[in-house]
Amino acid sequence: MTIATRARLLLRHREALFHRWGEALYNLNSMENTVRFDRVGHVECPSMNSAHPAAFSRTQPLSDESGQMLLTGVRERFMLGHPSSCRLAIFVEISMLTTSVRVPHQRTANAPSVTRSDTDVLRARPHYHQLVGSLEAIVWRADAVTLEHTYVNVQAETILGYPLSQWLQQPLFKEAHLHPDDRLRVFSAYRKAAQEREPYGLDYRMTAADGREIWFHDCVHAVYENSRTELIGVMVDITDRKHAERSLREVNGRLIDAQEEERRRIARELHDDFNQRLALLAIGLERLSRTLGPDSAGTGQVSDLCRLTQEIASDVHRLSHRLHPAKLEHLGLVPAIKGLCREFSEQYGIQIDFVHRNVPSPITKETALCLFRVAQEALSNTVKHSGVRKGRLELFGHQEALHLCISDAGAGFDPQSVSAKGRLGLISMQERVRAAGGTIAVESSPSSGTRISVHLAA
Repeated sequence: MTIATRARLLLRHREALFHRWGEALYNLNSMENTVRFDRVGHVECPSMNSAHPAAFSRTQPLSDESGQMLLTGVRERFMLGHPSSCRLAIFVEISMLTTSVRVPHQRTANAPSVTRSDTDVLRARPHYHQLVGSLEAIVWRADAVTLEHTYVNVQAETILGYPLSQWLQQPLFKEAHLHPDDRLRVFSAYRKAAQEREPYGLDYRMTAADGREIWFHDCVHAVYENSRTELIGVMVDITDRKHAERSLREVNGRLIDAQEEERRRIARELHDDFNQRLALLAIGLERLSRTLGPDSAGTGQVSDLCRLTQEIASDVHRLSHRLHPAKLEHLGLVPAIKGLCREFSEQYGIQIDFVHRNVPSPITKETALCLFRVAQEALSNTVKHSGVRKGRLELFGHQEALHLCISDAGAGFDPQSVSAKGRLGLISMQERVRAAGGTIAVESSPSSGTRISVHLAA
C-alpha cells in the first residue's frame, strides 16, 4: 500500500470518528437535564505513529442496555476523541438523577416525558458546560432561520480570535467572516440540515482575526425546542489536515511528472535506438535471403526470422507510442484519443465508439495528458476485465470544463472491494485526476457494467 493510500485511509477513518463524536455530543446535550455528570476529565492518547488509528478514539452512544445499567445506579463512561489531534481524549462519567427517569437513546419526535429534580439539574449544568468548554472545538448554537448565534463556547475566541460578544451580538457575524467561495454552500447546508432534521457535515473556511485562513469541519444538527428550530454545530479546526492533503497532492503531482518524464525517455530510447536497430536487422535478413537464392535450404528460415523481426519492431513502435503519445503533443487530444480507440480495436478486436463535441482548443498540456492516460487505462481495463467486445468513450466540453466518460456493459465489479485491495490501475487514475485538480467517479456493480466519469477544468 502506498503512502498516499495510507494517508487517505487515515483521513477517512478520522472523519468517521468525528461524526460519531458529534453524535455522542448531541446525546450528551439531550441528556443534560436527565443525568448527572459525576466526573469530567481528559486522558492522553497514544501517538498515531505507534498505534492503530482505531485505538486513539472511541465513542459509545447510549444504548438500551446502558440505560438499564444507569437505572440500577451503575455509572456509564463515554470517551470522546478529538479528530484533529491524537493527543487528547475527553471522558465523561454519568449516572441517573432519579430512578424514575427513562433515557431515550434515539432522537424521536414523540420522546417520553421525564421526571427531574431541579436541584440535580442545576448541579449537572456546570459539569455539562465544563465538558463543552474543554473540547478543542467550537460548539455553537443558532436560530435556524436568522442564523443568529445564541451560544458559543470559549474555544471560538481561542481559535479564531474574535470576542464572544461579536458572535452573539452581530447578526451576520458568520456570514461576514466566511470565505466568499464557501458562503452560499454553507448556508445551503444549514438550511438542508434544518429542513431534513438530519446531521450534516461540511468543510469550509473562515478568516481569523489575525487574517489567517482556517479550515473547519462543521457537524450540524437541528433541534426543535420551544416551538422553534435551532441548529447546534461542532466546528473542528482541520487546517493542518487540509495542508497535509495539499502537500499530498503536490507530492503526487511531482511523482506523476517524474513518471511521465521517465516514460518519455524510455519511449525515445525505444524509437531512436532499438526500433532503428531492429529495422537494420530486418534489412540485413532480407539481403541474406536474396543472397541465398530461392532454392537454398536456409531461405525459409531466414524469411521466418525476417518476418519475426518486423513483428518485434511493430510491437516496439506500439510500446513507444503508448509510453509517450506523440500525437497528443502535435495533433491534440481528440486525434490522440481517436487513434487510441483505433489502436485498441485493431489489436484486441474490440469495438470502441468514440463521441466528442464542444471540445475547446487549446487545452492545457496537463489536462490533455491526464485525460489521455485515464482513457488509456480505462480502455485497458475494459479489454482485460469486462468480458464484452464493445465499449463507449465520450469527450465533451461544457462551461469551461472537460468531461470524459468511459463505459461498458460488461461484468462490472464492486468499487469498494477493489479500492481496498489497492488495484494500481484504479489508484493511478484517481491520483492523476486529483493531481490535476479534477474529480473522478467510478460507478459499477457486479454484472451491471462500469462507468468512469472524469471532470477537469479546460
